[in-house]
Amino acid sequence: MKQTVIRIGFILLILIFALAPAQAKAQKTVYAAGDPNELGVTTFNPIKVELSHEAMYILFDRLIEWGLDGKFYPGLVESWSVSEDGMTWTMNLKKGVRFHDGSPFNSEVVKWFLKEMETGPSSYMVGAVDNVEITGPYSVLIHMKHPDPNMLYNFSQSFMCVPSMEAYKKYGEEFGIKYVVGSGPYKFESWSPGNELVLVKNPDYKWGPGHVKNKGPAVIDKVVYKDIKEESTRFLELKTGKLDVVFAVPTMFIDKIEKDKNLSIVQLPGLTLYHMIMNTQSPPLDNLLVRKGIALAVDQESITKNVFASAGKPAYTYLIDSLPSSKVDPKDEIRFDPEGAKAALDKAGWKMGPDGVRTDKDGNRLKLKMLAKNESSYRRSAEVIQAQLAAVGIETEINLMDPSSIRAFYKKGEHQLAVRSYEWDNADILEWFLNSKRLGYPNACMWHDNESDYLMQKAMTRSRTQEERIQNFKEYHTYVLNQVLWAPFYLPDKVFAVGKRLVYPKDSLDRRFMGMGVLDWDLK
Repeated sequence: MKQTVIRIGFILLILIFALAPAQAKAQKTVYAAGDPNELGVTTFNPIKVELSHEAMYILFDRLIEWGLDGKFYPGLVESWSVSEDGMTWTMNLKKGVRFHDGSPFNSEVVKWFLKEMETGPSSYMVGAVDNVEITGPYSVLIHMKHPDPNMLYNFSQSFMCVPSMEAYKKYGEEFGIKYVVGSGPYKFESWSPGNELVLVKNPDYKWGPGHVKNKGPAVIDKVVYKDIKEESTRFLELKTGKLDVVFAVPTMFIDKIEKDKNLSIVQLPGLTLYHMIMNTQSPPLDNLLVRKGIALAVDQESITKNVFASAGKPAYTYLIDSLPSSKVDPKDEIRFDPEGAKAALDKAGWKMGPDGVRTDKDGNRLKLKMLAKNESSYRRSAEVIQAQLAAVGIETEINLMDPSSIRAFYKKGEHQLAVRSYEWDNADILEWFLNSKRLGYPNACMWHDNESDYLMQKAMTRSRTQEERIQNFKEYHTYVLNQVLWAPFYLPDKVFAVGKRLVYPKDSLDRRFMGMGVLDWDLK
């Protein structure tokens, strides 16, 4: 009897396990230490954002995608054409796309979005658009104020991510902070500013852009961006397997990563330019000769070698060197010239004092304050520049701050010098940083000049072809270089570190390492 009971119990146990649902697969989660330059992000609202974040590339879709091969691919726009005079764009939209709140993507959303973009800080991206005519539920005509050969580029950027129209109207000021609703392969789950951002897979996603193989849903279930300021901590957590991806790897760690069989380095074309800006409304920086003396004292090659271990190249203009508009006449480049620096400062009336610091006719010392982010590449660059300026008689005091605090200084105009960088691959970055309507931030130079604004408008609005646009931006670029607003010094390679768990295609066409190409990622 006892054996029978045991046998029956054993059979029941087998039946319970046989009938139970299969155990859920382990969740695949990628952990990434984001770019330190993005630690000051305050919103994920694409219409209001001033400082973008990599996560926006997978939270939202864009109308167009731009591949690493230089070609434009379908995003939310399935196909497009432009009239011969450049004044009308015909765009056919993808069908079946839904935002994370279930609302549909259609022509009405496109018309609303392009109009709403006019209200934000990136309004210049739609500045050439006159109006949008709906010709069907999934087709529109975009009528232009003037031809804009940069339209497809603009439509592919993170500042042109398309949000849910319904959610945007519903949540108002909380959209982008508490509520983030796009149509991308990942959904917003939680955000603790300064700590982490958590995204979860959108299981309904099946409209991936033209430059990725997997159209959705993603294989990776969750993406966690960790805000880790300390570079040694980022490296240690990668080495111990707590991180799968580290953005913006400091040059000091590249050799260690390459020697570790469990880690690897990924390099993409550099889009970043390091430079030192000068507040042109803060005396004595309102004097062109003083600005020239400062800029010519900065030794780009020395900084590239000694701060960045030659993992990149020196910068002599305000644009990354892959852009045609960066190819100015060599005489207009800003290059290290210590004798030229001394001559400019002498001419400006600042004479070398007995203690090695210059003074003016009233005995005022040439002492300036320099801001820099409290991060090794910026801190070390500032220290080297401080020594280089001292060599020509300029005393500087370095103040290290977090990114948000520096931007607050910019907005108040309380700064003089600032070591910083930007990441952008279009000549219109000059308009962003030097437009006189944006004094403080992003125009931290506090630059206001009528000729500059004229050349800026000519480049931005009067270019009918790409060739004409390049030439107009080159003219604008040359002019502002000769006003010596920045001291450019370094063009880094774009370097990521990757842990052993991550499986990703080496032939990806994605321009962002963690952009839409994440659809093709997996974990071991």
